[in-house]
Amino acid sequence: MTAYVVIDLDIADEEGFQQYVDSVLPLIEKTGARNLLVDTKPLVLEGDWGPRTLVIHEYPSKEAVEEFWNSDEYQPLKELRRRYSTVKVVVGEA
Repeated sequence: MTAYVVIDLDIADEEGFQQYVDSVLPLIEKTGARNLLVDTKPLVLEGDWGPRTLVIHEYPSKEAVEEFWNSDEYQPLKELRRRYSTVKVVVGEA
């Protein structure tokens, strides 16, 4: 089953966050995943969820997401991301 990572992203420092993006994209692709969407003006139709930036990644499986998320390679990037942004992340599978 394909897994989708949905990220509610709030960037505090664009320049600093770009360091994260430049480093994480090759790592995401290495896991067989791909970036499907980055929308800085998502349309909220109902409810009080209002992400500043909506990001969606597609992974081969939930296991692949967890492998990436917990990998030794990602840990320093996770810290870099936390320095320049805040996120809410959920994973669904279809």
